[in-house]
Amino acid sequence: MPSLYAITIPVFIQKLHSLDHLLAKAIASGLDEQDLFEARLAPDMFPLSRQVQIACDTAKLAATRLAQIGPRAMADEEKSLAELRERIARTIAYLEEADPAAFEGRETAEITLEFPNMKMTFSGQSLVTDFTLPNFYFHLTIAYALLRMKGVSIGKMDFLAGAQAPG
Repeated sequence: MPSLYAITIPVFIQKLHSLDHLLAKAIASGLDEQDLFEARLAPDMFPLSRQVQIACDTAKLAATRLAQIGPRAMADEEKSLAELRERIARTIAYLEEADPAAFEGRETAEITLEFPNMKMTFSGQSLVTDFTLPNFYFHLTIAYALLRMKGVSIGKMDFLAGAQAPG
């Protein structure tokens, strides 16, 4: 069975590179950046900017919780797509610092997440498979959908392969 490190950190890094690629294509599209930045699928959903922030935070917090490494605060102050790309780069740098050995034996560790109206307790393994990865991919997919909806010329391979996508 792959380690918790193997199924999280390399996956997060690769997909964050893909998210960065999507934002680079959005910037190059010539579409109104503020319109992209504030795009929502529905009035009660977060805009693109928050989708990117949450994807970054999900990856970062998984490393923090699983490897018990010091958290790295990132204020949600981005005002442009370029600043969102910088946040992605900072998140990737943080993830690259994670020591694979710190994840060893954490599969059965009890990890409790506290939200304003609820508490959720997971094993390290279930945190990854039942919460973190689904949440991470949810926000990545929403970001992709928002950019597509607004007319950015991206396709499935941009989401899957990032900068390695053809064309």
